[in-house]
Parts: sequence; C-alpha cells; structure tokens
Amino acid sequence: MPDPYRSRTITVGDLPLGGTFPVRIQSMTNTDTNDIRATVEQCRRMVAAGAELVRLTTQGIKEVQSLEKVRTELRALGCRTPLVADIHFKPALAPEAARVVEKIRINPGNYLKDKSPDHLLTQLINTCRKHGTAIRIGVNHGSLSDSILTEFGDTPAGMAESALRFLRICQKQSFEKVVVSLKSSNPRIMVQSVRLLVHRMMGEGMDYPLHLGVTEAGEGAEGVILSAVGIAPLLMEGMGDTVRVSLTGPPEDEMPVAADIVRLFPKPDHIPCDPFSGHPWDPFCFERRRSVPVAGIGGMKKTRIISPVPPEKESDLTPDRIASLVVSYELWQKEPARLSDGRKILMLERGSRTIPEVKLLLSAFCKQDRRTPILYRTGSAERDPGIFTIKLAGELGALLVDGAIDAVWADNPFMDPSTLNETVLAILQAAGARISRTSYIACPSCGRTRFDIVTRLKEVKAATSHLASLKIAVMGCIVNGPGEMADADYGYVGAGPGRITLYKGKIPVRKRIPETEALDALIRLMKEQGDWKEP
Repeated sequence: MPDPYRSRTITVGDLPLGGTFPVRIQSMTNTDTNDIRATVEQCRRMVAAGAELVRLTTQGIKEVQSLEKVRTELRALGCRTPLVADIHFKPALAPEAARVVEKIRINPGNYLKDKSPDHLLTQLINTCRKHGTAIRIGVNHGSLSDSILTEFGDTPAGMAESALRFLRICQKQSFEKVVVSLKSSNPRIMVQSVRLLVHRMMGEGMDYPLHLGVTEAGEGAEGVILSAVGIAPLLMEGMGDTVRVSLTGPPEDEMPVAADIVRLFPKPDHIPCDPFSGHPWDPFCFERRRSVPVAGIGGMKKTRIISPVPPEKESDLTPDRIASLVVSYELWQKEPARLSDGRKILMLERGSRTIPEVKLLLSAFCKQDRRTPILYRTGSAERDPGIFTIKLAGELGALLVDGAIDAVWADNPFMDPSTLNETVLAILQAAGARISRTSYIACPSCGRTRFDIVTRLKEVKAATSHLASLKIAVMGCIVNGPGEMADADYGYVGAGPGRITLYKGKIPVRKRIPETEALDALIRLMKEQGDWKEP
C-alpha cells in the first residue's frame, strides 16, 4: 500500500501544524475588527468551541492597529490561540500585519495583478522570517488572476499553478513556514485542485501543509453537506492539516461540525491505492463514466436513488424491481459473464469495507467493464441525524467526486424515509451528481459584511426555493462574492452598508440598491430573464 502525502511540521505561534500532528480546526470572525470588545469576545467564544486558529479580516492599516489591540487583550486574558490576518486587495499591507500576528493569509490573485509580485512576496517573506510569522497562500477558485485565467482558464490546473508560482518563491528563499489552500464553492473542483497541487508539489520536492475548506458552503444542513463532500475525500486520501467549515452564521457554530468531519474521516497511515494514478478516471479533471443505461440507471443520466425513494416518485426503481436486475460485486468476481448481456446492473455494497477499500474495488471494476451501470449500496445504524448526515455525505462524496457510480441505495432504520431521501438528494446535489432543487452559495460573513446576511439568505431562500435547478449566490461583499459565484445564475452581493448589487451570471445589473428593496428587485430580474415561475 502506498504511503499518503506527509507534510512538513511548522509552528504557528505555539501551535505545531502538519506532519503527524492532529488536523487543526480554525474559523474566522465576523465582527468588525475595529470593534475591539466584540472581536475579543467572539474570539474567546470560538476558542471555547474548539478553534485552534482564529482569522480576522484586515482591510487597512486601521484594522492592523485594531488587530494588535485584540491580540494584546487576548494574551492578557490567557488566550494564546494564534491569530491570522486575512489580507485582500492590498498586498503591501501584509508585512505590516505580519509584525503583530502569528500568520498571514494572502491571495495570489491579488499579487499577480501587480507588476512585481516577486518583490512584494520577498518583502513579506523577510518580515515573516524576522517575526516568526507563517504565511498561508490561499487560492480561491473565483479570484484567479487574469494571467492565470488567460493561460489555464478557470480550472483546477489554474488554481494549482497560481499557488505553485508563490510556493516556488518560498522554496527558493528557504522559507518554510508556509501553508497552502485551494478553495472553491464547488466541492468537486476543490478536490481535483488539491489533488493536482499535492501531486505537483511532490514532483517538485515540496511538502507544505494543507488547509482544506469549501468556500461559501451556506447555512444549516446544506452547508454541512457541502463541506463534508469536499473535505472528507481528501482527508481519506491522506491530505489536509487544518480545516475550516464555512457556514453562514455565528463562527463558533462551525467548530463542532469541523471536529466531527475530522473525527469521522481520520487521515490514514496507509492508503490502499494511489490517489493520483492507476484509476480509469482522471483524478484531476471530472468526467462522468459513460455506462449503458439499464432500467433508467446509467447512460449519463442523473444519479438515481433506489431507496428510500417513495414509490410514487420513481416507481420504476423500487427495491423489488432492482433486485431482479442487479449482480453483486462478489458474484461478478466469480462469474464475470453475468454482466455480458448488457441488461444488468452491478451492485457494490459497502458492508464492513472502509471507503478507500470500496473505491479500490470500484476502480478495479471500471477498468474491466466500461458499460455496466453501478449501484452503490450502504447502510448505517447511526441514531444521531447530524452525525449520520456527515458520515453519508463524506462517504458518497468520495465516490461521486470521480463520477463512477450511477445510483445510490442508502438505509438507516432510525431515519424516516422522507428525511433520508432528502438527505441523499442534498448530497447528490452538493457533489454535482443530480441537480433537483435551487442551490445556494452563501458566504459565512466576516468583518467586511455590512448587512444581515443570515436574515437576507433566509428571505431569498423562502422566495426562490421552488425554482428548481437555479443557483443563487448570497454574498457578504465583493472580496470573494463575484468570483466565487462565477457559476451562479444570480448573485445578491453586499455593496456597502444597507446596499446590495444584483448580478446575472458574472455581470452586475442592479448596482447599490437599498437592501430593503433588493429581494423584490431580484424577483423582477428573474422575471425579465424568463427564469421566474410562480410558486
């Protein structure tokens, strides 16, 4: 069995990160950084909830000064949790912040807009080396530089290269206290990008620790599912040294979810197969397996649910009928000819296997049989619905992200069929395997947000959730908003105190309208575009 990727160990303040140390949990404040008291209190709540690093938005020199005051107060209270300054748009501000915190997060997309990114990064490296400050090179799918987009497009290859250009500078200058992240609101893109980055880092002799997270995951169960679908597959492949679950709402609510994902999907000491090679699918670029349809399963059709779909919804796919069509994986191994007539479905059951072991069997089958559709069956006796949701999302996400399975059969005797069905549908949607409802991209908010994003998101959902197959983004500000919602149909983006800009795709079409009028304006825009239907 191959050994998984093993990062170097660095320290962020007093916190060791990477190597064989536990996966660290972190989050970001959503207070105004200049409100010292509110920020200190929120940091304390986050640490009490399990945050091992705390990130704060740092827009200008005033926020740097406030950050220093926050740090001083926290240390006086006995809190030594490392603080991270989040720098956007103003790369020259990073060295100033590096003098007062334990870690700096920078976005290469902003540096590459400058004519001398090497000089700016070298200046930051020198300051960080002097003060013992770590750097996170944080690439966001929605904010790649023009030069990267021109050469690579909006792709995992572009994301990986954006990070590598900066990592090579760090490597050349022997600066080791570096963490790297590639994030997207699309879990599939995130997984492919991180895999590609790690594969290329290993080829260039790099072993930097990895930060994992799905950006703008949203609220409630949807946000939890999106995060598990993106983070769990990578953890199970041995990648990831720190995680953040980006949920809309109080940041302290993120820590228990992140802790559950890390606990339920521990990084392995060994993995049964190489995540980067030897599979019938490309681990760095998604393409759905082109099976032959049988009874409506396969053939590039939507991923189907066998159980517990209520019979009135998909009566042609009841468990009784499926039983007459399936050949088990074990029987196929003994008698491959069972699938030769093209009218059967392979059923691969998890049973007592680990998810990586399931994936190894799935890979072996797909190498030999390119035609037969695949039904994956799994069962659980987990009574806690929250834990069950994370377990199932991570498990199915690890299989769906590579596009090999055509149908899902999930059982849990402690969940009613309707709830279980909705959970599976939400997981399929998060993995991009089946779009059956309106989907929402929503940021967790931070100190840059100047409107009540939680309330507005609920209002937008209440008004538009009946519009199946649309993707709507509700974003706190323009930092990640326009970029991370690049594949959304509509965007509702904060544009200042009490002001919203509405987007159609990537284009702003209603600028800085009053927040109180924004929902009605969004509905009018949808009507003008022909996307509105009365509920």
